[in-house]
Amino acid sequence: MKAKELAQKILLDIYRNLDEFSKDIIRGDLADIEFKGFYLKGKNGEKAYIRSLDDFENLKDFDVEMRKYKLKSINLKNLDDGLMIINLSSRASKEYNFEANEYSIIYPSNNTTIEFKERVLKWMELDDDELDEKIIEFDAKMNNILESLLEEVEIDKEISVYIDVFMDVNKIENFVENDEERIIMWIHPVFLFSNDDVLRGLLAYELSRFDSKFLEVSYRDVIEYCKELKKLTNKKPKVLEKIKDIANRYGDMDSLNLINEIENE
Repeated sequence: MKAKELAQKILLDIYRNLDEFSKDIIRGDLADIEFKGFYLKGKNGEKAYIRSLDDFENLKDFDVEMRKYKLKSINLKNLDDGLMIINLSSRASKEYNFEANEYSIIYPSNNTTIEFKERVLKWMELDDDELDEKIIEFDAKMNNILESLLEEVEIDKEISVYIDVFMDVNKIENFVENDEERIIMWIHPVFLFSNDDVLRGLLAYELSRFDSKFLEVSYRDVIEYCKELKKLTNKKPKVLEKIKDIANRYGDMDSLNLINEIENE
């Protein structure tokens, strides 16, 4: 077998055996790929190391010996810096074989989760028309939710809510601008895919800085928002302590049990 043919076979086997999240990173061209332990050995003893896809493109063709390759790990620790590292090992064999039964995945070490990364990918894969449609749907949904909230708690200011398409998507943060006449909320794009209860909880939480009554009337929705934040960031929102006090006052055991799950999962 020639070097180019074998290298292509190995690359295809790597891709076939990746988890869906890693495949999405490659399909979306969201990271440079670095290989470690990926080399071909010629029948005359020469070695060709493949450390990147450029090395594969520039690979010289020669007769290679058969080897058994093993996928050892996928390192996504530096994914925020645009790097994926794929570790392989190999040994001489009578025929080509590829094993990927027990490889490990090293995830990013920041305060985001795979759920968060998948949502960011989902956001980035939207084309312009799909994005416009999603934003129009989001705006209509948020206006309805905001209107229902303001029927329960009055604020003597104009309130506007927007998806912030220009913010750093790798950090979950919502921004609130406030002046004498107007409040403007800029919402992180990952919430474009959230359900109505979560969005109502998000709005109630952000508006509670202007009037704590918003927590009182929508505390169950705020719990749903906190549950989603925990899923996306693996962090426990501090507002849960206030929500727990409200649920205790109402003797709401279902909400208290849900808060306990969020705090201890």
